[in-house]
Amino acid sequence: MSEIYFLGAVSGGVFRTEFGRVIADSSYFTYILKGGAGTGKSSLMKRIAGHFENSCHIVRYCCSSDPDSLDAVVIPELKTAICDGTAPHVFEPLYPGVCQKYINLGEYWDEASLAADRADIIDAADRNKSLLARAGRFTAAAADICADTCQLGSDCLLTDKIEGFAARTAKKLLGKRGSAEGEKRLLRLTALTEYGFLTLHETLESCFDVYTVRDELFAATDYLLSRLSDEACLRGYDVILSPDQMLSDAAYQHLIIPELGFAVISGRAAEECQHRGAKKLNLMRFYDKSMLTERRVRIRMNRQAVNDLSEEAAKTLRSAKQVHDELESHYIKAMDFGRLDKLTEELTEEIAKRKNIG
Repeated sequence: MSEIYFLGAVSGGVFRTEFGRVIADSSYFTYILKGGAGTGKSSLMKRIAGHFENSCHIVRYCCSSDPDSLDAVVIPELKTAICDGTAPHVFEPLYPGVCQKYINLGEYWDEASLAADRADIIDAADRNKSLLARAGRFTAAAADICADTCQLGSDCLLTDKIEGFAARTAKKLLGKRGSAEGEKRLLRLTALTEYGFLTLHETLESCFDVYTVRDELFAATDYLLSRLSDEACLRGYDVILSPDQMLSDAAYQHLIIPELGFAVISGRAAEECQHRGAKKLNLMRFYDKSMLTERRVRIRMNRQAVNDLSEEAAKTLRSAKQVHDELESHYIKAMDFGRLDKLTEELTEEIAKRKNIG
């Protein structure tokens, strides 16, 4: 299973990530990269991932502010992780030198070159910070409105009807016991980016039983995914749940059961899904129609407001990316990439020794 996720996203006004669980796992050794923009953190991780991907399963985590950039790489067979430990995802060693260690890429820059660009660097960094904060405010406002819509959906949900559907689906899907421990992992498949809402569909390529959900009110989707994930775990299946950024991660948006090749995809991701053989699932039938009719103006108003705020957030993220590129340019010209290449080779050799792979 080829996997790529977002490391995290700004949700409800704060940056949220579950990657700390990987670092907290004492069976893993984590390299925490430190250094400014343009110091080669993503390039280092891409090279190491590329080196091992023919012999190991690789899990990549990209950046929601720049989806072309990596924020982390995990190699489960080698019990090794590498991550960008700079803001907004600041990570610290829990067992320094034993389970985690810092890699300081700041050792490879020319301070005289940076000093010469001091004013420009400070200006670009401050502008980037301001734009990201503004995008976060738009996202938080949209999330508040989505929460209102979800509450509306909960009020109108035909609980007995969807409970029966969830039970029948679980019985059909989970007839045999799984071979795993029944663990839930929260991994983000969709995030609001400079391109708008982006879903990493390549992670779904190994799934052959895919359902795309229509649910404008969120509540039915969260109910169904919560019930299916609970039942799957009880029956020995590991489950991947993708939290909904626009509901401050308080509800689930997607579900994957890798052992069964099963996935449920909702929201804009469902509309975009090109998966061959994907089946459509209309969860709007699990709401009281008369109650929805009474609230149709509010539903329509909320939908339009969320669309407008999301577009403004994406637009602001694009501006932030342009400023970030400007900031990176100062560090790129100050970096000794020859020394960084040597470091990358040394780290690759060190990681390979963990199981003599490489």
